[in-house]
Amino acid sequence: MLYVYHGTDIGRSRDKAHKLVESLRARKPDASYVPINADGWNTSIIEEHLGGQGLFSNKYIVFLDRVTENADAKEQIGDMVSPMNESSNIFVVLEGKLLTSLKKAFDEGAEKVVVTDLVAAGKVFGGGSDFNVFALGDAVASRNRASSWTIYRQAVDCGIGSESILGTLFWKVKTMIVSSGGKGSTKYSKVELEKLLTSIVRLYHDGHRGLIDMELGTEKLLLQL
Repeated sequence: MLYVYHGTDIGRSRDKAHKLVESLRARKPDASYVPINADGWNTSIIEEHLGGQGLFSNKYIVFLDRVTENADAKEQIGDMVSPMNESSNIFVVLEGKLLTSLKKAFDEGAEKVVVTDLVAAGKVFGGGSDFNVFALGDAVASRNRASSWTIYRQAVDCGIGSESILGTLFWKVKTMIVSSGGKGSTKYSKVELEKLLTSIVRLYHDGHRGLIDMELGTEKLLLQL
């Protein structure tokens, strides 16, 4: 699986890429983390990490940090887009402004490409700025951790703020409580729904007080469904 973050706003791209890597490592702490920068580029290293397991049981998380600053990498990485995307391990690429040919290769071959430009930040290819955040509420209602996590990361990459996401979750859980007459649902007991609602409210307020990172706190909440 290949995720690519690039654009003229390298600071925002780096922040998004690092948060994805952090969340992946938290989701699967037994995965091996392999950071590679321009100085450490070598095609054999990439080839060694193409094998493995699936997204939620992977062996390797490979972070390619602006490797195209290496002349060899700039020429070679385009040919490795498909193998990286087809791999059951996860490859995260961080770059600044790309050459047109390499940008096209990523757009056509990567699972997701997030462009963070100074002029048009936050555009997500394959998702779009019109991302339906309510899909996250449905995933939470189904108590599907994997789906909730995936949709949440998509929402974050689309630039949807944590406050908006928490607001959607609050509305969804509150609706579940009301519609069930306070009896709970097929996926949650009454106590579990009330506890989840309380956690959402606490996370919102603690985030505003600076006691917790709201984005990471929301992700942790979803992983504990």
